[in-house]
Amino acid sequence: MKIKNKIVIVGRPNVGKSCLFNRLLGERKAIVEPSSGVTRDRTYADAFWDNKKFSLVDTGGLIFKTNEHMSDMIIKQAQTAIVEADLILFVVDSVDGLHAYDREILNYVRTFGKEIILVVNKVDHMAKVEALSEFYELGIDETIFISALHGLNINELLDRVIKDISSIQTDSETEDVQALKVALIGRPNVGKSSFFNKLLREERVIVSTEPGTTRDSVDTALELEDQKYIMIDTAGIRRKKKQQETIDVYSRSRTISAIKRSDVCIVLVDAIEGIRRDDLHIFNLIKEEEKCCIIAINKCDLVKLDIAECIKTIEKEAAFMNFAFLSIVSAKNGKNINATLKLTQDAYANGKRKIQGHKLGKTLEHIVEHLKAQSSFGSLKLSHLTQLKTMPPIFAFIVNRPELIQASFVRFLEKKLRSDYDFKGTPIKILFRKKKR
Repeated sequence: MKIKNKIVIVGRPNVGKSCLFNRLLGERKAIVEPSSGVTRDRTYADAFWDNKKFSLVDTGGLIFKTNEHMSDMIIKQAQTAIVEADLILFVVDSVDGLHAYDREILNYVRTFGKEIILVVNKVDHMAKVEALSEFYELGIDETIFISALHGLNINELLDRVIKDISSIQTDSETEDVQALKVALIGRPNVGKSSFFNKLLREERVIVSTEPGTTRDSVDTALELEDQKYIMIDTAGIRRKKKQQETIDVYSRSRTISAIKRSDVCIVLVDAIEGIRRDDLHIFNLIKEEEKCCIIAINKCDLVKLDIAECIKTIEKEAAFMNFAFLSIVSAKNGKNINATLKLTQDAYANGKRKIQGHKLGKTLEHIVEHLKAQSSFGSLKLSHLTQLKTMPPIFAFIVNRPELIQASFVRFLEKKLRSDYDFKGTPIKILFRKKKR
């Protein structure tokens, strides 16, 4: 069931919008950092208060008449959120006082005809409220003084928010629908945001040639052919040595968190530039987290690609990722975008596959026959094969002497398991346990 109760937070840069967003959610979802302009895209999250649920939206800091392309795009993102809003939380800074930008933003927001609550942030003590009378000049009917950082008056604000909205759902009334969580990963400027927007058929996130445009992970619900998804657009991730700003560290941390909580990762690779060290770094992160994966080779509108050659390239430069599905896409014109998303269902289904014991017994028989024909394994004997878990599939071989296991034999076992059962798109893990006497 779609939640219609949207609360949108707006204001100029650095007044504490993202800090308030996190405080109302009760978790650190948006990046909070002293420098201005950290939030750019609009960030959605479901919030709960008094057993009621509403949708909360954080927006970028608004500055008008700067003639900067990024500012224009941030305004456009905020405008989309305001149009959808049922209530606006207009945030100002009590420390800086009433600013000319505040008046300008308020005049802009008022043109949409939405109900507005003035939220005066950074008030460390309610005794100081009388000294902040200048904010009443804005002419907003309701003003609430808070400290998002310290939690002062947050409960009162939440009470006011849910009181103002009609038809709020209780948590028990919401549908319990299993959505596939898909993280879109890649180094800066490979086309993740364009891919994301093309999937959603809207300008959901800012697209720019400037590297690092996306800074926070952006979650969006999507339904395609009766399958529900939670799409997670992430910041371009680079190796630690390349990180120069604090914001890069935050963005990397959020991207790694997105990988951890995802079911499947789609990694975008630039077809023109090929696989670089940063791509290998991302592949390693996904391998470490044992996630299902699709490698989408982007910009096929600019260069002619052959899937067989792409497979050879992956096997040569990143052989440990040869389990991943490969897809050739164009985020610009939408080629294979939906088909790539559908591959996430196949990868997830393969990762959840549980193989019956009698089938594994037949696989073990073939492996034992192979061992008999190989003199290099000496007295190594395999007596049992079982699947321990799924996501990823983990198999355990019971052997007499685990120390005789060679890397080449592990590769053979994985290849055998993949040939007997469909595990494309998911990593598999093989363990060896010594047979007890």
